[in-house]
Amino acid sequence: MARTILIVEDDRALAGTLEIGLLAIDNVDTVTVFDGREAMEYLETHSPAPAVVLTDLDLPRVDGYQLITWMRSRPELLRVPVVAMSARHDSTESLAAGANEFLTKPFALATVRARVQELLRA
Repeated sequence: MARTILIVEDDRALAGTLEIGLLAIDNVDTVTVFDGREAMEYLETHSPAPAVVLTDLDLPRVDGYQLITWMRSRPELLRVPVVAMSARHDSTESLAAGANEFLTKPFALATVRARVQELLRA
């Protein structure tokens, strides 16, 4: 069974690039949503939980910080690794909220793939 990576990114071009890059990982599928509220709805209605969540911090409706905090308050999502991404924020707040990794935009797709692969092995 393929492991799912949930991509939460409101920049549709970047979301598409991430999908293509992450699908190069063996035995992985991606699901993409475009704001934090959609991510919460997906996480509430799909089981099992995704293997990794990649989230932008600057999202409409519910931002990435709120999403991460919400995930960490739910027992069934506590162990799901989260990679936070942002061009305007530093790692401090996202890691404090519960993210496992932080990537500064712009980033190399190879870096994202390597970080996700590392989390999948953990």
